[in-house]
Amino acid sequence: MALELDSKWPGLDGDKDNYTNRTEIKRIAGEVNELLKKLKTPTLPPVTQFLTARGAKAPEPQLPEGAGSLPDLQRYCALSQSQMGEWPAAMHFALAVNSAYSQLIGEQGSSSGLYAAMVQQADSTVEALLDISKASGGAEQATEEAAARREV
Repeated sequence: MALELDSKWPGLDGDKDNYTNRTEIKRIAGEVNELLKKLKTPTLPPVTQFLTARGAKAPEPQLPEGAGSLPDLQRYCALSQSQMGEWPAAMHFALAVNSAYSQLIGEQGSSSGLYAAMVQQADSTVEALLDISKASGGAEQATEEAAARREV
């Protein structure tokens, strides 16, 4: 099976209006980066704290804005065997919880979990978008300089 070029692919049809909108690429990279900050920034105040007046009925806890970031999950969701209990059912449950935690979230400082890997891939995507914009600008400038030399 041979690869076939799509004749409708931009640039293969001889059209000279190929243009990469670098401003739009940078805007998209900026938006993705802002969303990514929410996934990478710990919540303040910590999601485990809230205040009530002495003697008052405690209200339903409300999560602060941005709760659920990767640092929050790595800090508050890692449970130890001692927190689960020392009887057989608790020990088996702790094994299951810790296995799920390491596969889904990932240990602090690593990208082994799915959530940590997704954050790392999104970060790499932003960098790639900015690299595309930079490379496109360089290629456009080189093309313009070559065309100017031909005209002389």
